Amino acid sequence: MLDLRQFAALRAVAEHGSVLGAAAALGWSQPTVTHHLRALGLTTGLPVIDSSRAGTQLTSAGRLWLPHAIAILDRASRAEGDVAKTLADGRRRVRLGIFPTAAARVLPALVRALDSSGYSARVVEGELHELTLMMDQLALDAAIVFERPGDPAPAGPGVRRSSLFAERFTLIAPSGHPLANAGSRHLLEFSGEPWVFGVRETDPGDLAFTAAAHAAGFDPRIGPRTDDYRVVRAYVAAGLGLAMVPELALPEDLHAQEGVVTVPLLGAALTRDVLLLTAPTLEEQTIALISATVRAQKVGTASTEGSDHANV
Repeated sequence: MLDLRQFAALRAVAEHGSVLGAAAALGWSQPTVTHHLRALGLTTGLPVIDSSRAGTQLTSAGRLWLPHAIAILDRASRAEGDVAKTLADGRRRVRLGIFPTAAARVLPALVRALDSSGYSARVVEGELHELTLMMDQLALDAAIVFERPGDPAPAGPGVRRSSLFAERFTLIAPSGHPLANAGSRHLLEFSGEPWVFGVRETDPGDLAFTAAAHAAGFDPRIGPRTDDYRVVRAYVAAGLGLAMVPELALPEDLHAQEGVVTVPLLGAALTRDVLLLTAPTLEEQTIALISATVRAQKVGTASTEGSDHANV
C-alpha cells in the first residue's frame, strides 16, 4: 500500500540529490529514507533511485512517480489545513479556477453565493492549459473553462465535466458604422472590413471566424491584434476594425459607454461551450450551487434554439 512517507522521501531525494540530504531535510535517518524508497519501488517492481559515486538520481520509474508524489503531498497538506480551518471557523474551503472573460461576468455573484452558503472561496484566474493542469495536479476543486474547436478541454482521471452553457460570439462595430443599427445583416456584407484578431495565429476564435468567413465567400482582412477584449472594443470604437467577441466579454452597457454596438448576423452562429470541471472530492451540493449561479449570471447570451452553430 502506498504511504505518504514514500512520496516524501522521493521528493526530498529529487530536491537534495542524495539520500543523506533527503534524510537531513526530513529529520529522518538514512535507513528510514532508504526503506521508504525501496517500498515505493516494490509497488511497480522497479527501483525509484540509482545511487553511485556521482550521487543519487531518480530512475525512470522514480521520475514517473515524482509529479504524482508532489501533487499528492500538496493535496494532503492542503486537506490537513482545510480540515483544521473548517473545524475552527465552520467554513468549507473551495479552490476555484476560472478563465478571464468569465471571471469579469460571473465571479462576483459566484463568490457571494459560496460565501452565503458557508464556503470560503479561493479563486485562481488562468488560461485553459493552466486551469486543466491545476485540476490534474489536484490544486483546484473546480474550474470554469471553455472548449476549443475540435479539442475537448482535457480532464484527468476522476475529473467530472458538465456543460454550463453555449456562449455565442457577437459581431461588434463602431456605433457610427453604416451597417450598424440597421437590423440583422449577412456576414458577407462586411467582407471589405478589417478585423481585430488575437495575437496568436492559432487563436481558436479567430480560426473559427476565418472558417465562417470563407464559408460566407470572403477572406477576412486582419487589422490590429490584441488578446485584451477591452482593447478590442477600443480598436472597434476607434474605427480600426470590426471584431467577433464572446458575449461574456461584452459589458451590459456597451453602447452607452464605448461607442460600440452589436450587429445581429443572419445564418450560422459561432459558439463555444463553457464547462465546469470538478474534482471527485467536491460534493454534489457544491457542484449544483456553482452551476446554478454561473448559469444565472450568463446575461445577454441569446438563445441558440433553432439556429445552426459552429463551435469556436
